Amino acid sequence: MKTELTIEQGRGATYASERWTVYEHGVYDRDSVLSGQSRRTWLDDFDTLEEAQKAYPEAVVCAVSTYSAACLNHLPEDGDYPPDDGE
Repeated sequence: MKTELTIEQGRGATYASERWTVYEHGVYDRDSVLSGQSRRTWLDDFDTLEEAQKAYPEAVVCAVSTYSAACLNHLPEDGDYPPDDGE
């Protein structure tokens, strides 16, 4: 599977950082509930852009965050699950 690396200032659903963060981008595997959707995985972070570029020279520097929320509307609603019988 082909992946791409980006360097950007860290941003996500629950965090924001001024540090330069390296992410790997790909697609979730077939065995994931997010199968086929875009995947962004944290690899490392640095104090300066230069440090990040030296460690990951193949990465693309992004001016804006590449974060996007996962799409979960293919999953059943909470009431659609069978009752928990305690096992």
